[in-house]
Amino acid sequence: MNYRKIKHVLSKVFMCITFLGGMVWMSSCSDIDCPVTNGVWSNYVVKGDTLHDTLTISAIRENKPDTILLNKQVNTTKFSLPMSYNGEKDKFRFVFTSKAGVTTIDTVTISKTNISHFESVDCSPTFFHTLTAISAKGTRVKKVDINNPNVDYDGTKEHIFISFTNP
Repeated sequence: MNYRKIKHVLSKVFMCITFLGGMVWMSSCSDIDCPVTNGVWSNYVVKGDTLHDTLTISAIRENKPDTILLNKQVNTTKFSLPMSYNGEKDKFRFVFTSKAGVTTIDTVTISKTNISHFESVDCSPTFFHTLTAISAKGTRVKKVDINNPNVDYDGTKEHIFISFTNP
């Protein structure tokens, strides 16, 4: 065999190995299995009459500006809010605005235990949560109860039952 044929064969083998290695590398670097696409959210279900006022919910964060999580919802029957990764409590500001423009503010506080969840070394850290207590201060949140305390990737769970007073 001459040198030119050996070089050509080695070149083809190198190209095949490079192609197959690239395919393996590209298929292993996918976030499909990572929690980046699967958030950890608590699901609220409104019990009793639907809330007819406009509802805006913000996360109250220590030494940081508040973050709007739910903006100007009307006729709300259910909604979902993200959980903080590792705080012991999550505090939310519920702002109710009536059709007449009257604003009322309540605060809902959720106490929780954080459970680290490992998916893969390629994935970012994730926490699941066990809700331990919930309370509300103000006049519009009439009752708030934990229905299912285990918050994870399952978006079908109804974690919190909440009812409102309509003025």
